[in-house]
Amino acid sequence: MLLWKLLRKNISIPQLTGYGVATLLGMSIVLLAIRFYTDVRPLFTSDSSLFKADFIVLSKKISLLNAVRSDKSAFTDKEIEDIRKQHFVNELSYFTPSSYQVYAYIDPTSNIPGFSTYMFFESVPDNLLDVQPKDWKWNEESRFIPIILPRSYLNLYNFGFAQSQGLPQISEGIISNFTLQVRLTGKGNRETFTSRIVGFTDRINTILVPDEFMRWANDRFGNAAKPKISRLIAEVKNPTDPAIAEYFAAKNLEINDDKGEQGKLSYFLKILVLSVSAVGLVIMVLAIALMLISINLLVYKNQKTFENLMLQGYRRQQLAKPYYLLTISINVIVLVLSLLIMVFVHNAYLSQLSVLKITAENSDTWTVIGLAVIFNILITGLNCAWINHKIRSIQIPKRR
Repeated sequence: MLLWKLLRKNISIPQLTGYGVATLLGMSIVLLAIRFYTDVRPLFTSDSSLFKADFIVLSKKISLLNAVRSDKSAFTDKEIEDIRKQHFVNELSYFTPSSYQVYAYIDPTSNIPGFSTYMFFESVPDNLLDVQPKDWKWNEESRFIPIILPRSYLNLYNFGFAQSQGLPQISEGIISNFTLQVRLTGKGNRETFTSRIVGFTDRINTILVPDEFMRWANDRFGNAAKPKISRLIAEVKNPTDPAIAEYFAAKNLEINDDKGEQGKLSYFLKILVLSVSAVGLVIMVLAIALMLISINLLVYKNQKTFENLMLQGYRRQQLAKPYYLLTISINVIVLVLSLLIMVFVHNAYLSQLSVLKITAENSDTWTVIGLAVIFNILITGLNCAWINHKIRSIQIPKRR
């Protein structure tokens, strides 16, 4: 207690208060940014995710020349390579079309009214799909073809054709239970497979089958040596980059970007979360810098006192202990207050998230608390290490 009375004389209350307030502000901002991210994470991972990578579908504009010569609508290897080299493209692939005849029908012996139609298939690499159904797999021994259907096709039937013809509407669950017979014909071969719709896509406007199946089927049934590539799919870094529109306009390409506004919102929210976190971290760094400067001044002002105390037999650790306790106390108070602020603000905006059908998870709360504790330990450890360093830098004066 006597030691504390001697050492506290030169402690600056305004400096410590400034450190505490700045650290509280910075940590609260960081925790709220992390809490907000965990709250809206379902939007990142669900099928209707806002924060998935942004993709655009490319095709050549249809003109009179394209209509007369279909090969003019296909991309050459040189054109594909040129697009792939653009700075705004993360990944580029293409749609593989079926080059064989596809005929689908429902088994007439079933209880479902008869249905048959000619159709087509396309495929893209699995990593570019916005859905990954559990049945999305195929091998050469399999007689089952999984299909992903655009959700817009089902909506067109339900809200266009079905209503105008007085037919019943069909939900995704019902149509997913239909088993189709699919007959593939080409190159003198004919085989029948069973098939079922296993998922719905909001990104790609075509009837999709697994890429492995498409390559096998084109090889076995395809009438073309190499299917022409008429559509590309690209993952872009920033959908709001004006260079994207400028480049494709110059190349006379069409962008099928029905998710453009969603992509812009996705990018904006990403930048917002990162920016807010960065601001909080900068404030915390400045607060730590303020604390380190305060420690320097404190040690400088108390240097004579430290020297006299060491001459009387006090060890450096004894001299540093009061400052350790002071730093730990301030940081613990900051930790508790920042968590209370985070909980209060989180509860305030939670009702608004319910509009998006987002439910906060308790596990996420504990994750944020764990991160807050880690931040606090790191800050406290840095402060204590600096205190120890400054105390050890004091030389014990020689006795005369």
